[in-house]
Amino acid sequence: MLGEELHQHANGIDYSRISNVYIPSSRSFGKSQILFRDYTNRKEVELLLLELLDDVCFRLRMHQVVAQNVHLSIGYSKQTGGGFSRQKKMGRASNLSQDIFPYCLTILHTFDSGMPVRSIGISLSNTSIQKEEQMSLFEDIDQRERAYALAKTIDEIRMRYGKNSVLRASSHLEHSTARYRNGLLGGHKA
Repeated sequence: MLGEELHQHANGIDYSRISNVYIPSSRSFGKSQILFRDYTNRKEVELLLLELLDDVCFRLRMHQVVAQNVHLSIGYSKQTGGGFSRQKKMGRASNLSQDIFPYCLTILHTFDSGMPVRSIGISLSNTSIQKEEQMSLFEDIDQRERAYALAKTIDEIRMRYGKNSVLRASSHLEHSTARYRNGLLGGHKA
């Protein structure tokens, strides 16, 4: 049976139905970066992590989905080797950086061994379509609505005028990579 199927594929014969398109039950959105140098200062690593998270959250909002799992991977310098890759489930699904970043920091501070960092990766998974949220008695609903409105406005400005049109002030620091990455096309200088 398998030999017959291999023979057919080798001769360009395939009886698969292309109308049966595979639709994954859940998607994940992620981004990673190999850094130009080793980063030993953890505040700088946190800034780079926040910049990557902003990009991933932007993509979540463009697809109108929220994610509930955050996955962080850190690769250490070639001299020390190693790294870690861990994930954490958030209390509530979100596509706002301000909701997800504390979970990233928890993972970083829990598993980081203090070695020089050379690569960072973040992905958000367990996605679902963004819909109305259950209101909470313990949080300011108006503040949450303002946060979503601000994120939507910033997204619209970035789509119209480019990704470097609105950046965090920290993205103008010397060790930031956001402005450089936004000028790349397919990972290469445009």
